[in-house]
Amino acid sequence: MSETHVPALLRLGDDSPMLNVTDVDDAKSAALLLTTMHRLHKQLDDFTAQLYITYAFGAESGLVPAVWIEKHAAGPELRLHHRFGFFAEGDTEVSELRFSAGVTITSTGCTAEAMVDVDLEQPRGEFGAGVHTLHLERVGRLSLMDALSRLEEQVAVLCTMGDVPNRLGFPTR
Repeated sequence: MSETHVPALLRLGDDSPMLNVTDVDDAKSAALLLTTMHRLHKQLDDFTAQLYITYAFGAESGLVPAVWIEKHAAGPELRLHHRFGFFAEGDTEVSELRFSAGVTITSTGCTAEAMVDVDLEQPRGEFGAGVHTLHLERVGRLSLMDALSRLEEQVAVLCTMGDVPNRLGFPTR
């Protein structure tokens, strides 16, 4: 197993609102993390925007791309979220199709995760009402470099899932 280097920049103390870069390797790791996540966000944004243009999600639908940074007990998580919001005919509650990918950094290693799920208020296409996971891959105990490489592969897989809106019964424009 390879040694995991978790940059001090990404280790937040419970009472510390500031990030701390302690050496050159920490700065390089942080820069690599941020530039990789930026590039993958753009790649996933291009893909989901094309889906939004191609499929008729309905009136008052929307696509919301976001980057979330969350602090968990185990360590920080940086996640890309691209959510399609849409309404079933006659429904006032929004349903969501979500593409997400991210990395969590802990003292025991990093985890790369990618997921596509849908939360339907009413049955749609081949799916009943409720939350359905269409794709999930989680790989843990990786070095930061390995986690980012794996995340790149996972986002590439997400960007091949152009049939998901069709499976939900959305027509093309």
